[in-house]
This record gives sequence, C-alpha cells and structure tokens, in this order.
Amino acid sequence: MTRAWLIGAGPGDAELITVKAMRALALADVVFVDDLVNPEILDMARADAQIVYVGKRGGSASTPQDEIIATMLSHLHAGRSVARLKGGDPFVFGRGGEELLALQAAGIHAEIISGVTAGIAAPATLGIPVTHRGMAQGAIFVTGHGAGAEEPDWQALAATGLTLVIYMGIRRLDDIAGALLRAGMAAQTPCVAIQSATLPTQRQVLASLETLPAEVRREGLGSPAILVIGSVAALACIDDVAASGRALTIGLGFRRGVTIDQIEAAVRTALHPYAMTDVACVATLDSKANEPALVDFCERHRFPLRTFSKQDVQACFAQNASLRGSAIVHEQVGVEGVSEPCALLAATSGKLVRNKFALDGVTVAVAALCRQDRIRQVQGNHEDRQ
Repeated sequence: MTRAWLIGAGPGDAELITVKAMRALALADVVFVDDLVNPEILDMARADAQIVYVGKRGGSASTPQDEIIATMLSHLHAGRSVARLKGGDPFVFGRGGEELLALQAAGIHAEIISGVTAGIAAPATLGIPVTHRGMAQGAIFVTGHGAGAEEPDWQALAATGLTLVIYMGIRRLDDIAGALLRAGMAAQTPCVAIQSATLPTQRQVLASLETLPAEVRREGLGSPAILVIGSVAALACIDDVAASGRALTIGLGFRRGVTIDQIEAAVRTALHPYAMTDVACVATLDSKANEPALVDFCERHRFPLRTFSKQDVQACFAQNASLRGSAIVHEQVGVEGVSEPCALLAATSGKLVRNKFALDGVTVAVAALCRQDRIRQVQGNHEDRQ
C-alpha cells in the first residue's frame, strides 16, 4: 500500500530521532532528504530505498519546492511509499505545511512524525531552558532569514520580554542585533549563538547583544546555527560537556626536520572548516614526542600531546578494518600509518571526521571525541582551575 510520511529528523545527533521515525524509514521505498539531516540517519532506511537529496540549507541553493512536491507525487502515483525527511521538525521552518497541503490536494494522506527542533535542542545542550520561571514566561521562534517585506517586527518582538530563538539568522546577525538594540533591548542582554548543535563539532559563543556579532565573527561561527537572545542565556552551563568546544583530536605524522610552520599549515588546511579552538589534543607516535617542531606547535596552541606506542597503533589497525595501511610508512617508521590511528586512539571510541591529509611532509587526520572523553576532558579542565 502506498504511504507518505513527513518526518522530523531532529537537530543533528542521530540518536535524537524518534522510534516512530525509524520505523517509517525502514518501510519507505523513496526517501527525500534535506541537506541538514545527519547522514547516519539514512542508515535507518531500507537498504534498497532510493535516496533523493534536495538540499534545503539556509542561504544555499536547493531543489525548488514545487519540483520536490511534483517528484514526490510522481513516486506516490507510481505506487511507491515516500518518506520526506526534514531537519528538526517538519512544521518548524521546514515548509512541512506546504507539502502536506499539496499531498492532501492530490488526495494523498500523509502521516506527520514530529522531530526535536533545534530551537529547543541547541540551547538545551548548554543547559539553557527557553522558558524559566521568573525569567521568561514564553519563547518565540522566528526566522532571521527574511529581509525587506519579510523582515520580522523586531520592535514588537523586543517588547515582549520573551526568549527569542532565531533560526537561519547567523548571516544577518549584525542587522538583527542592530534592530533589537534600536528597539530598546538592553545592550547587555545575554545571548548565545550555537553552531552544529548536538553534534561532536558543536561550537558556541556566549556574549551580550551588543558584542555578539563581533564575537561570532572572531570565532568564525557559521551556518547552521541557532541564536538565543534573552535572560535565560545567562543560565548557560559553560562547563557542561556539550559546552566544551574542544571536541576534536588531531593525529600527526611527519618526517624528521619539518618546521613548525609546515605543521601549522597542514593542520589548518586539514582542519577546515573547523578551528584550532575545536581541538582537544594532538596525538602521535611516542618516538616523535620530542621533535622540536611538534613541541613548539603544541606549546603555541597550548595543546596537550598524547603519544602512543607502535603496539598501540597496530592494535588500532587490527580493530578498525576501514583503516588503510601503507607499506612505505611501515618500512620507514615500523607501523602501517600514524595520523589516522593516533587520532582515533586519542578519541577512544570516537570516529574519524577527516581521513589522512598530506601536505609538505606532514600527515594529519581528525577524529571527534566520544561523549565520555568529552566529560573527562571538562572535568580535568575544571580540576586544573581549582
């Protein structure tokens, strides 16, 4: 029987999708997926399902909405079951209402499967409630993407005293902050900008309304991001595990005699679009621990250095069949590779987010820390400050 679903994929972390959504994906013949949906969620689809990518990232090109609907209807009329998979919740800035009306007009019933929206999940990662007794009796979700005739009434919004949760507003942050300040919102109003919420690469900036645009530029935050403006932002738990921006480990391999500038260039290139402030530690073979360029690089950025034995590295290769070894590297240093296994070992049960990248005698791999390692990292930082 032909079926149609409008499914919310949640804010990013694949584990935040609902059980009902997982069951629907396992039944669908065709899955139309937005750009912001975590690729891991597609593993929940049927192995033989057709996956159709339609874009839908704020500020970027995507398949026209009319074309998406027409293609969905074509599959449905051909007797195929269709799942429309959207980031967050389909009815929160997801144009789910438009697609539902189009399906209904064609005589097709669609089941709505709600998802966790980023406007709640993003601040929650920092311990920020969007409502809080005595601080905010409500929250307003608003898009910051519109301009001109579609510009929200910032003066009216500022007058409510409620928490403002702004989607797709990072590109227009200067305009939005300026409008709110002109509307009378206090310059010291607490704010937070959160990029890639709930993912290992989450980054955030806490600042006042007056300084938020400059701080976001300084830290290089971009889309996808959520802005939270209001007194509740002051409740952010900056020492919470999710508030730690340092979620990545760097695995380094290099030939003898490389310079600090060569290491710097290779790491920055491999790390893009992430930043040095996302790095929790650097890892390499124990035989390279005293190389002057490596020591200087770690001191320059105050990175902890973790080292591993050849036995550790070979064990990592044995446990990770996807790692590709090199006979040339084995001949030179006694192991099949350095950067990828060292990045993974430093991240414990984490995963690679950048495979081996080579530049000018330096190899770099990047892994994301697992949740428990991030907890230990934050606890260690807290103990260091005491």
